[in-house]
Amino acid sequence: MTAKRIFIVEDEAILLCDLEDIVLLLGFDLAGSATSLDQAMDFLASGPKIDLGLLDLNLNGEPSDPVADHLLAAGVPVLFVSGYGRRGLAERFADCPVLQKPYDEQKLAAALELILNTRD
Repeated sequence: MTAKRIFIVEDEAILLCDLEDIVLLLGFDLAGSATSLDQAMDFLASGPKIDLGLLDLNLNGEPSDPVADHLLAAGVPVLFVSGYGRRGLAERFADCPVLQKPYDEQKLAAALELILNTRD
């Protein structure tokens, strides 16, 4: 069985590196990562295989909504991470899970497994 591919969008470089490390440590593949809305949209335009999007809700003051819209339209589940919890989450994403920052590796692992296992 091939490892699930996670696409990470996080504007804080240190958090992005931590997320990349955790995702790999948990046995997932890294589909790609981006630190801005433009970079994420450019990456998505290349048509990569993605099994889950792990998206910071706020990217330097811009919502990651366009990335989520693209992924969800393609049938790819999204896990938002945010220091604000569900506040600031657009109503159309009410069914998407949100992981509150700060989070630990166990909470992230549980959230990823739950989302990916319910899709298999």
